[in-house]
Amino acid sequence: MVLQGKGFFTFILRETEGGDPAAIVNLAKSAGLSHVLVKIADGPVEFGVDVTGGDFTAPVVAALRSAGIAVWGWHYVYGDNPTGEAAVAIHRVQGLNLDGYVVNAEEEYKRPGKAFAARRFMSEVRAALTVPIALSSYRFPNYHPELPWSTFLEFCDYNMPQVYWEQAHNAGWQLRESKRQCDALPSAKPYLATAPAYGVGDWAPTPEDILDFMDTARALQIPAVNFFQWGYCRKHLPHLWRTIAEYGWPAPVQTPALQPGGESAGGEPPAVPARGAPGGSQPAIAAPDAFTARYLDALNSRRAATMMSLYQPNAVHVRGERVTRTFSNIRNDYSTFFTSAPVGTFTLKNVEVNGDIRYLVWKLGSRTGTSTIVLKDGKIIFDYLNLV
Repeated sequence: MVLQGKGFFTFILRETEGGDPAAIVNLAKSAGLSHVLVKIADGPVEFGVDVTGGDFTAPVVAALRSAGIAVWGWHYVYGDNPTGEAAVAIHRVQGLNLDGYVVNAEEEYKRPGKAFAARRFMSEVRAALTVPIALSSYRFPNYHPELPWSTFLEFCDYNMPQVYWEQAHNAGWQLRESKRQCDALPSAKPYLATAPAYGVGDWAPTPEDILDFMDTARALQIPAVNFFQWGYCRKHLPHLWRTIAEYGWPAPVQTPALQPGGESAGGEPPAVPARGAPGGSQPAIAAPDAFTARYLDALNSRRAATMMSLYQPNAVHVRGERVTRTFSNIRNDYSTFFTSAPVGTFTLKNVEVNGDIRYLVWKLGSRTGTSTIVLKDGKIIFDYLNLV
């Protein structure tokens, strides 16, 4: 089945409305959920089954499906026993009569040699299951190249990344960048997304974050979104549950997507504020500010040394899918960039400023480029440069 609308991941069902099928169904209906995703396996072991073999997942699945709410099963996989993991996936999906299956592959699959395990696991699962299959993994593939993305996605129907903006409040920006990177993957599949409905330390998503995420999903014509996870949200963040429940999910609207940005060192994005109100952007600034003017002049100098006068010593520079750290390496990257860049003048087309954040759109001959810049003490600490 094709997923559309809002959905919620559950984790431990007995911590989800006490595992009461009627209560789960009633809340799902009142929140306008089209689907629920339940954990069915962990590695080669069934999940949602008690020590006596009693399956407390089955009555919840049956109640939801009887109410017209689709149920997908999700499964955390490790790749150490791909045949065993495939066997339990097939057994649970078929035994519970699920509408879809989600493969949750993360750090364990970044280890050397795991592409073979991914192919063996996915080929066995795909051969046995007739329901749609989705991959749930990192939101920014460029920062996790070790994961065998192409192998997983070759056998999947959807890519369903975890767009978790921990320690930041720029949900729409991260969703746009996640979709850009996922859509550029080999064997790319239709994009869905999962947002955080949990907290870490003193951080938690705000209602404004959630609205920004869903408004942006509509603007990007993403047919379905999910939230992780039900039990935590209901217990600790009931205001977020209300925000999600009260958000109507109309047909996707046609809205131009904004240009993407990039990520910082260590695989986490900088805490770049969302531009404008949820789902929108700030008006363009007619003339560049002083820093933007210096940045454009440095580009037009076509000298790496001039560019580096704008950078902090510990800056991170991203160009396309290449991530460069250290002052000397960034300088070398600019030398290469200027050598290969088309002849012409860098001409500013648009700039948005939000405190220490700059978002630039520029032209070089017939080609368009973007620069997303984060400043610290007036110099670049992070930037993402892209020329298409």
